[in-house]
Amino acid sequence: MADTDIAKTTETDSTPNASRAKVNTMPKDTTAVKSINRFGIGFIIALQLVLAAVCVIFINYLTAPHHVRKDLTDSKDFTLSEYSQNLLQSDLIQNYEGKIKFIALLKPNSPHKQRIRGKLEEYRRFAPDKIEFEIVDYVKEASRFNELSSIYGKTFYEETILIDARTDAELKKEKPSNAAPTTSFLDKGEEQPLQRIRQFSVSELYFTSEDGSRIAAWQDEKLITSFLLSATEGKSRRFYLIVDKSQVDDAGGGTPAWNAFKSHLDSQNIQLNPFQISSGQPIPADAEGLVMIGLDSDFDKPEINILKEYWDRNNASLFITVSADAKLTNIRRFMKSYGIAVEKDRVLSVGNGHTLTKARGNFIKGSDITKGFGEKSTQLDGPTRSLSLANTDQLAVKNIAVFPVLQAAPGWWGEVEYNKPTPRFDPGKDNGSAPNAERGRALFLAAAVVRGREDLDRTKNLTSKMIVIGNTQFLKPANMRSELTHFVNSSINWLAGREALVGSIGSKPVRPQKITIKAEDKAKLDLTVIVIIPAIGFIISMLFWWNRRS
Repeated sequence: MADTDIAKTTETDSTPNASRAKVNTMPKDTTAVKSINRFGIGFIIALQLVLAAVCVIFINYLTAPHHVRKDLTDSKDFTLSEYSQNLLQSDLIQNYEGKIKFIALLKPNSPHKQRIRGKLEEYRRFAPDKIEFEIVDYVKEASRFNELSSIYGKTFYEETILIDARTDAELKKEKPSNAAPTTSFLDKGEEQPLQRIRQFSVSELYFTSEDGSRIAAWQDEKLITSFLLSATEGKSRRFYLIVDKSQVDDAGGGTPAWNAFKSHLDSQNIQLNPFQISSGQPIPADAEGLVMIGLDSDFDKPEINILKEYWDRNNASLFITVSADAKLTNIRRFMKSYGIAVEKDRVLSVGNGHTLTKARGNFIKGSDITKGFGEKSTQLDGPTRSLSLANTDQLAVKNIAVFPVLQAAPGWWGEVEYNKPTPRFDPGKDNGSAPNAERGRALFLAAAVVRGREDLDRTKNLTSKMIVIGNTQFLKPANMRSELTHFVNSSINWLAGREALVGSIGSKPVRPQKITIKAEDKAKLDLTVIVIIPAIGFIISMLFWWNRRS
C-alpha cells in the first residue's frame, strides 16, 4: 500500500513538470512573414483615381447641355423680366435676319463691369443664335476702341453701350469706305440714316441716392430692352395725341399726364405726335393709334365723323382717359355705341366718417391686357368716373367684344351727387352697389373693346382696339405704382399688336444689407473666431498626430 501511494504521488507530482517540459520543447514557427505588395496597392489606388476622374468627366459631359441657372435673390435682381424674355423669344428676335451686337465700352477697373457683363450674358442666354456681346476696355484694348470709334464715326468720352442691329442685307448695301459716317447717326430721338444702331451711356443705367454717394436703383434692363426693341424694329411707330381734346396743361403743377404717357410710349419705340382734329383733316395714314389723355372737350359732328373714319380702318387703336369734370355728349355716345358707357359720377367710398376719393380696384384676370397681374389690387389717385358695359349681346353679333379691365373694389360706388358733404349710396341714382351689399352690380374703372376676330390668325392684324379709363391723374409720375406701370405698358403693346410683349419692366432698387452687432456680442464673436475655433482645430490635429504616432 505504501509503495502504491508513493508511486501515485510521484506520478501526480511529475505531471505538471512533464507538461511544462512539453510546452518548453515545442518547435518554433519558422514561417517567413509575407511582404506587402506596395506596387499592387499603389496600382489599385491609381486605377481608382483614374476611374473617379473618368466618371466626373462623363457626368459633366452628359449634364453640360442641361444647364440650370438659379437666381437666389429675393427680388430676382439677376433674372430678366417676363417682358424681356418674351421679346427675346419672339419672332422679331428669333427670325431676325442678322446678328444683334451689344458692345460695352468701359474704363479700366469699371465698378459696373461685372453687372453689365452678367446682364448682357442673360440677354444672350435667351437668344444665343441672334445676340452676341463684347466688352472693350479703353486702355487694354486701345486698338479695338479706336477701330470702333472709326466704324461708328464718333469719339466716346464716357462709358457707353452700343446696340448694332443692322441686318445682313443692310450691311451688304453699305459700301466699304475709309471715310467716317456722319457723326450724328448714333444720336437718339430723331430719324437717323442708320436707324438700327442705338447708343446710351452707362450712367443712364442707374439712379443715385440724394447725396450721390451710392446707387439707389438700377434701370439697366428697362433701358437695354427699350433700345433693343427700337433697334430691331428700326423705324418708330406713330401714335397721335388729339391735343385740342386733351388736357395739355397741368393746373396742379408737375409733369402733365400726357407727357408721362409719352415716356411710356418712348420706351416701347412709339412716337407721340400732336394732331388737331378740329382742323378738319383726316387722321394721318401712318397713325397706328389715337390718344386722348384727359378728354375734356366734346366732339362736334364733323369731328366725330373724322374719328369714325379712323376707327373703321383696319388695325385702328384708341387710348382714352376721361377728365372728371368734362361735359361730353357726342363722344360719350360714340363710346357707348361700342359698349362702354362713361357715367356722370365720382367713384368714392366712406370710411371712419370720411369720404374717400382715391378709388381702389382690382384688375380682372383673363385678358391679354392684364396678363401677369390679373387680380392684383391698385389705387387711382385723383377723381375717377365709373364705366358701364352696354349692349354687349347686340355688339357680339357684329364681332365687337366688350370686356372690363379694372373693377372697383367692394365698398366703392359711383356717386352722382358727389358734391354733398356726406354722400350716401342711393340705389335709384347711383351706380354700383351699396358698401354693405353682399351681391350687387359691378362697377368698372377701365374697359376695352375689340372690333373684329382677334382669335383668328388671318384676321388678327385687321382688328381695331379701344381702351377707356375713367381716370387721368393716375398717369402722373407721383401717382404711378408698379401695377399701374405694368397696366399702361401692357395696354400700349396690346394696342400696337404686340400681344407677345405684353408686360413691363420696373427699376430694381439697391437694398444695402447691414448687420448690427452689440459690443458684448462682438467680443464673443471675436473670442470664438480668434481663439476657440483655432484651438479646436489644433486639438483635433494633435489627436490625429498622436494616434498615428502610437
